[in-house]
Amino acid sequence: MKRAATLSLFVHFTLLTFLFSVPAAFTAQAADLKIIHIDGGKLVGKVVESPGNIGVSFATVAVLVSRDSTLSTGGVTDENGVFAIPDVKPGKYIIRVTNMGYQTKFVPNINVATEANLLDLGAIVVLPEAQKLNEVIVKGEKTMIVDDIDKKIVNIGKDMLATSNNVSDLLEKVPAVSLDENGNPQVRGKGNVVVLIDGKPSNLYGSDLPTILQSFPANLIERIDVMTTPSAKYEGEGASGVIDIITKKTKIRGTNGGLRASLGNRNSHSASGNLSYRVGKVGLNASLSGQTRNMFWKRELSRDNFISETTTRLDQSGTGENKSKNAFGRIGMNYDINDKNSVEVGMNYSLYGNRNLSNMLNETSLPNGVISERFDRISRSTGDGNNLNFNFDYRKKFSDKDHQLNFTANYSLGNSDGESYYDQESVIDSLVRHQQNFRNNNRKSLYLNSDYTWPITKKATLEVGIRSRFNTNDNTNSFYNLDRELGNYVFDPNISNIFGYKDATYTGFMTFSQKTDLWGMRFGMRLTDYNQNINQISINRDFKVHFLTIVPSLALTRKLGESSQLKLNYSRRVQRPEADWLNPYTDVSDPRNIQSGNPNLRPEFTHKAEMGYSNYETSGGWGPSLFMDYSNNAITRVRTINEAGVSLTQFDNVGREMAYGLETDFSQSIGDILKINGSGRVFRSEVVSQIAQIDNRTWSYSGNVNAFVTLPADFRASAYLNYEGPRAIAQGTRDGVFIANMGIRKDLLEKKATISFNVQDIFLSRAYKSHLNTATYSQNSLWQQTNRQINLTFQYRFGKISASGDDA
Repeated sequence: MKRAATLSLFVHFTLLTFLFSVPAAFTAQAADLKIIHIDGGKLVGKVVESPGNIGVSFATVAVLVSRDSTLSTGGVTDENGVFAIPDVKPGKYIIRVTNMGYQTKFVPNINVATEANLLDLGAIVVLPEAQKLNEVIVKGEKTMIVDDIDKKIVNIGKDMLATSNNVSDLLEKVPAVSLDENGNPQVRGKGNVVVLIDGKPSNLYGSDLPTILQSFPANLIERIDVMTTPSAKYEGEGASGVIDIITKKTKIRGTNGGLRASLGNRNSHSASGNLSYRVGKVGLNASLSGQTRNMFWKRELSRDNFISETTTRLDQSGTGENKSKNAFGRIGMNYDINDKNSVEVGMNYSLYGNRNLSNMLNETSLPNGVISERFDRISRSTGDGNNLNFNFDYRKKFSDKDHQLNFTANYSLGNSDGESYYDQESVIDSLVRHQQNFRNNNRKSLYLNSDYTWPITKKATLEVGIRSRFNTNDNTNSFYNLDRELGNYVFDPNISNIFGYKDATYTGFMTFSQKTDLWGMRFGMRLTDYNQNINQISINRDFKVHFLTIVPSLALTRKLGESSQLKLNYSRRVQRPEADWLNPYTDVSDPRNIQSGNPNLRPEFTHKAEMGYSNYETSGGWGPSLFMDYSNNAITRVRTINEAGVSLTQFDNVGREMAYGLETDFSQSIGDILKINGSGRVFRSEVVSQIAQIDNRTWSYSGNVNAFVTLPADFRASAYLNYEGPRAIAQGTRDGVFIANMGIRKDLLEKKATISFNVQDIFLSRAYKSHLNTATYSQNSLWQQTNRQINLTFQYRFGKISASGDDA
């Protein structure tokens, strides 16, 4: 890994050096061709506050053309209120001065003569607002949904933040996105979603995605990009799409921050704080959050076994409790070397722990109702882990603001370990067991990325990049059985495993975008060389897998008006097997339903197409679309059963999987009273495999809606409803799932603070039911969380800022 990483770093450095020379060459060429040069005048002055004539720091000074008030150029005052705006072309102008907490100031009749080199405007006096606000001011929110050429951008407003403690809570409010029973994101009701944070893989922050999302504070998030047909710029993985979570990077001058504390029922509490400070060219930011959660669940399963000589029935019922704690901290610094170059460094650290307890009753009965086997299985387990991530970002801007070069390096390392104890009690002596399981996992990851964006013309842009990624994962599972005669635990090599995993990914991509007044086009191609090294150390089985994949993408748009457009998107996706899916370790924590990895998995390729219309304005809009996803080697869970009635679940390439239908998202503000957003879809899902004897096809419908209502006395209420309809899965169907949440909030202390009350899963309806039917068995199962979450949250914002930004 070290040798490959060093070589990759050299390649990235070589590319950066080459790309630096490209704009320099073009600049030199332009200098040779230059015929006419018109020197501009320089405007200088000072913005002061009345009374007192104190300099106003970081005020925005705009130079407007007199005839039509269009923006010509501008600048920002320094710490003393002084500004200097170079290269102002000859003409007549209006000066506009703006700054938070001050009345807008206009200075008309500014005449820059052809022969002028310097024009001193002297002191420009601005007046404070009637009540000058030194604290954070929340300005008007952006349009919630913005439809870009290949993605939907969901801006996170203050209403969503007030009713969300973490990123998991936010994702449930994003159109077309939902969470499964384990807290993993889904797009259009389907998993296999790539989740990025600021364009980087989320597992750089840890190995367990639900824990990452629950520990990431909501108030650090600026927007969420949802890509159902991603361009070649993004990771080729993720059969369902890509979700990119963008954190706030507003360059605030001065100090700004916030504190948040939430108290919940059943000892589910959280607290977080963030602080940003910027002066001159240097900015610092830090955040810290902690959370405790206490979840209760129940599980039921009934399965008829047809493969044995005599049909038997297995019934399982049980309850469990999961207690978790996690903490997340990040610190970063950014430095503007000059107007064209900037660097950012940061470190993230996460820590988590879990405590689980479950009690499961197992009964096997004969056709006449006689119970042939019965035992209780009590399990107690603990798990702890941590993850440390270092990142470095460099950005180079050229003369055109869209002409830039980015380089990113991330290094992550983490560790997790756990212990499980199983006590199986029965009147049948052969069913009595006492077992122990000890787990340890060590992982490392290195991520290198170089992107270059070149505006060839004002309407054509070329973007190229290379990415390298290296992962190592060492996993040890040791299982022990109690020898009741000897009175000690004996190692069981049959269900223990030492698993070593490495992968190296080398990717190059190119996208070309062309825009006219009415048409837009983005074509992309991504080439990935993927290498896996799988080492089942326990049995000395070591083998390598190599994949070379090409992922094309195409997006076309046609403007119909100022805010409306038609678009047609296509993307080919690849879902490569994850390490856990390949690990052949057999999990026997439930001895009647065991699980194991499949080292023979092959990648899944999915074709995704979408044709849609969108019309979004500040007051709202909608975006209906027709979509189709098709895969002919889908990776999915397959369950088989033996004559003893024990099922084995593995991932496998089963055959054809398809989904197609109609979807729309929408948002609408009705005056200042009501704001609504949501999405809905009607679709057909099909899973077909001749080899696995699977043929499931069904029509379904799903949707979610968020409503925010303004009430008297600075109260606002919110409601969230989500329904994921029944759909076809491998070997059967899954029932629909309904979720209802609500909240109410009130602004305090001149809107610097907010107190909110939220209830999740009001009707305890978050129940996941599935029905499997094959030639060898028939199974019905239920998994449900049995406690609604109730939270009382207080949030306080503080700081003195001199730049706009929504920091609700």
